[in-house]
Amino acid sequence: MVSFAAKYLWLNIDGRGSIFVRVLAVSLSSRFIARKLFIWGLLFLFCISCSRVKPQEAATPASAEQAVPITTKPVEVRELKRTVEMVGTLSGWEEVTVSNEMAGTIEKIAVDLGDRVKRGQLLLQFDQREARLALKQAEANLEAGRKALAQAQAEWRDADVNLKRIKELHGEGVIATSQLDVAQSRFDAVEAQVRAREADLDRFHALVDLAKKRLSDTEIVAPITGEVRQRLVSIGETLKEKTPMMYLVITDPLKFQGTVPERFAPEIRIEQPIDVQVEAFPDKVFPGVIQRVSPAVEVQTRSLSLEARVPNPDRVLKPGFFAKGLILSGMNPQAVFAPEEAVYTYVGITKAFLVHDGVAQEKQVQIGVRREGWVEIVDGLQAGDVVATSSLPQLYQGAKVKIVNGK
Repeated sequence: MVSFAAKYLWLNIDGRGSIFVRVLAVSLSSRFIARKLFIWGLLFLFCISCSRVKPQEAATPASAEQAVPITTKPVEVRELKRTVEMVGTLSGWEEVTVSNEMAGTIEKIAVDLGDRVKRGQLLLQFDQREARLALKQAEANLEAGRKALAQAQAEWRDADVNLKRIKELHGEGVIATSQLDVAQSRFDAVEAQVRAREADLDRFHALVDLAKKRLSDTEIVAPITGEVRQRLVSIGETLKEKTPMMYLVITDPLKFQGTVPERFAPEIRIEQPIDVQVEAFPDKVFPGVIQRVSPAVEVQTRSLSLEARVPNPDRVLKPGFFAKGLILSGMNPQAVFAPEEAVYTYVGITKAFLVHDGVAQEKQVQIGVRREGWVEIVDGLQAGDVVATSSLPQLYQGAKVKIVNGK
């Protein structure tokens, strides 16, 4: 015997409402058969509900292409000074270490840090007492030597007169040959004594000169005209010989020592002008001239060493400043420049968008140097071209644009 039971289902179709369905489930003696019939019924109802849903129409038709709002600027012609950048350090034109020739005790210091000195000016002085005594002794020895020489010369003249008289008498046969020999020996001995006294006198002269030098060495004078960069000693300090005491430096002009990459070597020559800038005075430019160029490139850094002369009459530049220099290597009065914001690089390709009749045209460009918000266009654009300066990521070849300059 077969019995029937009614079951009711609510189906929600795409959120637009519900459909009430009555499903008849057959109650069979076998629960398995009833379950199968129920599942098949559900599938049948699902298919019916899906067939009742209509395909959704497109919400709106394709909108028309809209113009991209942009700003523009014209490409300009400007004068371009082609330069090579040099980096390095400022140093004194000459730097001297002042040291002592002899040991001694410092008695006086005449200058200090930052003082300007002239060549030959006294810097400091050692205790001179020992040197003065040595000079007096040398002068006394010189005077004694002069007297000894005068006495020897008097004896030599007497021996010479006596020898001449003996020779005359010996020639007349009045005296024996032995007496002549004695007179000759005496003359030779006195003459040798005169030569020795003359040598002594020369030696005493040298000792006096040496004592004078040692006395002058107690006064340390400036070997150059410059400024005191550092003082290393104090009054009363006893020093050994060859001890550094002061550093002097010439600050006008200064020497700018630096390097440039080896690829710029053909563009560098002596007497080229260079503009030097330092961090201490970012708004100032200090002109200079290339003075020396190294004959070889440094292998480790692949750079070329240079030296430039930088006048410093006001002494505002200091030795030791880190500096950058721009060496003028050429001039181009008709260089083409575009605004930096008009140029962009994507996957290694540099581009700009030329704007003409409300349409953007993509142009591949080759750029050069950058100057104050502008970039040199070596190839790709011409003077007078109008280029987009905003919304570049939204532009493409043939894109419609709307210029909104000043809005």
